[in-house]
Amino acid sequence: MTLLDTVITTTTPAPPKMIVFGPPGVGKTTFAASAGALLIDCENGAGAVPGLMRTPFLRSWPEVKAWLDEIVLRAPERLGVIAIDTLDWLVLRIVEHVVMDLDKKGKNDVTSTLSSSHGGYFKAREIVQNIVSRELLPTLNAVTERGIAVILLAHAANTKMTTPEGYDVRLAAPDVPQWIAPMFIEWADAVLFASRDPEGARTLTTEGTSNITAKNRYRLPPRVGMAWNELSEAIERGVSAQSATV
Repeated sequence: MTLLDTVITTTTPAPPKMIVFGPPGVGKTTFAASAGALLIDCENGAGAVPGLMRTPFLRSWPEVKAWLDEIVLRAPERLGVIAIDTLDWLVLRIVEHVVMDLDKKGKNDVTSTLSSSHGGYFKAREIVQNIVSRELLPTLNAVTERGIAVILLAHAANTKMTTPEGYDVRLAAPDVPQWIAPMFIEWADAVLFASRDPEGARTLTTEGTSNITAKNRYRLPPRVGMAWNELSEAIERGVSAQSATV
């Protein structure tokens, strides 16, 4: 057998990996509850959402990592979705871990920052990126390999982006620093913007526009109702349509 004998020519649908972002109060956590998700609580703001399974408030990256590892090793069969609340606070937990726990000079020093820790010159950013690429995302991939979908909830921010052509534009995007955001956006199968339409209905924008960051790999319609059953049905239809054209 040669390496060429291992080339994959069939589709291999897997549980979705998605980012759902939007303004405060739009219902992101309620959306996670509609999915029956286990909420990985990095923000401590989900206590009032009825019917939601959640972890204790996780105050550090090592606590979050321990929970994710536990899910990979011992997830109950009934668990189909996990949601991290929120991605922006998770990144903050990782930053705190890097600039305060991993930097001996900065341990417990609130003045230790990304620009000053680990010798300065923003070297700490590279360490944060390493944790995301070498620990966080591989662990989330291992979660999906257990048959569990992953939702990263995030707040929305008005962000300046530079297009491949070199133009600066303003877009609604996940409220994550731009030096780390592309790593998450490229990893995700879908980046969905949660909003209310003029009639008050909550919807998910699934395709990027001139002022919204969004994408999907499922041939979703431009907008989907903000409920897990509607989204998962639309994903199933999109995957079936893709398979039919192969």
